[in-house]
Amino acid sequence: MKQKITTILLLGISFLLFQPIISFSEETATKSINGFSYEVLFPENQKNEKAGYYDLLVQPGDKQTVQMKLVNTSNQPMKIDITVSSAKTNGNGVVTFGPSELKTDASLKQDLSKLMTGPKDVLLEPKSNQIIDFAIEVPSEGFEGYVAGGIQLKPVLKEDESSKKEKVIMNKFAFVIGVLLSESETIAIKPELKLNDVSLKLKDAEYTLFMNMSNTKSVFAEELTATVQIRKKGETKTILEMEKKNVRMAPNSMMELPVFLEDQKVTAGEYTADVKVTSKTGQSWKWARNFSFSKIEAEQISKQLSLESSAVTHNYWWILYVILLFLAVSGFSMFYLKKKNKLTKKRSKRT
Repeated sequence: MKQKITTILLLGISFLLFQPIISFSEETATKSINGFSYEVLFPENQKNEKAGYYDLLVQPGDKQTVQMKLVNTSNQPMKIDITVSSAKTNGNGVVTFGPSELKTDASLKQDLSKLMTGPKDVLLEPKSNQIIDFAIEVPSEGFEGYVAGGIQLKPVLKEDESSKKEKVIMNKFAFVIGVLLSESETIAIKPELKLNDVSLKLKDAEYTLFMNMSNTKSVFAEELTATVQIRKKGETKTILEMEKKNVRMAPNSMMELPVFLEDQKVTAGEYTADVKVTSKTGQSWKWARNFSFSKIEAEQISKQLSLESSAVTHNYWWILYVILLFLAVSGFSMFYLKKKNKLTKKRSKRT
């Protein structure tokens, strides 16, 4: 927690400058921004027409086409890149319906990106609209729960320069429309979690422990709380503890939950991770998994801690310098204004 002040400042700046570019449209079936909009055209087997995504009741072996209307209200041609992906879970415990580099879990038998096909891109002329088709082929063997994923729409503006060279301007926004396929009610199906592995990995130039776990059932695991306690093997004293609330996992997805070692000095040896996950509905899972730090890994983590401490100290001095400079400038300004006011009063008295 030595980096709290610096981290808060950086996060504040990042929040203002870099807003998320992907939104899962849950509220309405129509969205628009920067001259582009779309409308979800629901088929007859849509379960909830008030939703802003496809929630389709299907049958084994079904083949159907669903449609979406794309609209370009700008004065420029617009290319829309289109990607169909399966739903996954990132390390923050957030379900992603758009394309990602996250690994596919071994329990995923029906991948939406293989069951649903559509155009890779569409060119919209200025002030025009177009209806596009997505073909869905439901597996003949049937399935329980959900096949979950999404359709990402990413606008790309095109301009012709005087040199007739094409200039492509990437839009900063993309839409993701969720897709859920089910063959029956899913209420009776409960999520099932398992801990796959506990491992140390180098990510973003820092060593971090990862709890790799899976939701092996074809339903969403909602409102989870994950608690991780690290102790030396054979001992009861906890040397590191982490809690993550409001975790959500996609059906048949894997999550790598990070446990940061930024404030922890470790030595080479064997350790035990006690992992507990609870849901709001009362389900709970517990695991104890052993792992180890080699001598080199322990040295690198300690070195990492030392570098972070130096960086934090440097940042503290930099913040202090800015504050002192601000106070000095403010004090000088006040002194100057006060002196100027006195001279003005003296002159006014003489006149």
